[in-house]
Amino acid sequence: MLGKQFERGLALGVVVSLVLLLSAGAGQATEVQKVGTTSMQTLKVVTSVRAAGMGEAYCAVADDIESIFWNPAGLIHLDGTALTFSHINMPADIQFNTAAAAKKINANTVLGLHLLAMNTDDMPVRTIFMPEGTGENFICYDIVIGGSWAQRLHDRFIFGMNLRFVTSALEDSKYNGFLADVGTLYETALRSLKIGISVQNFGPDIDYSGTYPDYRDQGRRNRAAPQESGYTAAPPPTIYRLGLSADFFDMTGIVKPACFDALMAIEMSHPNDNRERLNFGVEMKYLNTLIVRGGYKLRYKNVLGYDEERWSAGFGLRLPLPGDVNFTLDYAYMDFGRLVEAADSFMESPHRFAIGLNF
Repeated sequence: MLGKQFERGLALGVVVSLVLLLSAGAGQATEVQKVGTTSMQTLKVVTSVRAAGMGEAYCAVADDIESIFWNPAGLIHLDGTALTFSHINMPADIQFNTAAAAKKINANTVLGLHLLAMNTDDMPVRTIFMPEGTGENFICYDIVIGGSWAQRLHDRFIFGMNLRFVTSALEDSKYNGFLADVGTLYETALRSLKIGISVQNFGPDIDYSGTYPDYRDQGRRNRAAPQESGYTAAPPPTIYRLGLSADFFDMTGIVKPACFDALMAIEMSHPNDNRERLNFGVEMKYLNTLIVRGGYKLRYKNVLGYDEERWSAGFGLRLPLPGDVNFTLDYAYMDFGRLVEAADSFMESPHRFAIGLNF
């Protein structure tokens, strides 16, 4: 009895913490946001298709292979071995793909691997004096290779982490280093309520090697040729997440229709280079085969939320295959507002696709 009272008190404490964090953010309405102060923006791209469909309210939902990209503690809910491959459409001919694999070692341990790869096609070099291009081209790429571990430490408490090797290159300038993700899940005794906390992209400043021609200095000082300048180190885009999730029918008391299941989630995130964000998401399943998702990203004046993103939607299919294999297909679309004006076609709009196997 005492244990259940403690767990309910903890769950209530997390809810109160969310309210206090929102209040603190509102009190900083006039604070200048630190936009553009972090490096390797690839690490901020939403790589979980399920999370994208739920409006990024996924930290406490995490219970499948895509947990590896959001809250690695969620990997503990896997059965057997799981694989996933995803493609994310990006404007300006940017390619972004991910892959992940994880295996349940025993009832309390899961190990996994994952890969993120972003690269561009040839892009023209433009300067202040030659905005149409100098005739030269450049490419850039970011690659992340990581190992993952999830461990059940208690019948209700789960811990997970990623250790990642990251490499980034902009023509001849490169960076190699390590980053880490840490996540926890707490399955409370308050009905189906779960609490998720994760910290992503934690590590040292990113400092590129080499130099670059400083065309800004050339323009300011009217120099005949640009001087070579060294890069300034910048921190990685660290994101702190706190979320709650629960069975929709269980928490609301609404009578559950036959063959249907539903989840609801809320998540607050704090990126180290922008304002706080509050996201809401829902997921409904029919016969655990057809899945529909939706999400909304709250914006309040210049205090809370995103500049352009608002809503998202997605769907999923779960199909059994011969040999006790389950096939998954997921799709998500995220509203990017005016940002999609850079897209030249349907395939450059912010669509996300993922396929997976579980066996």
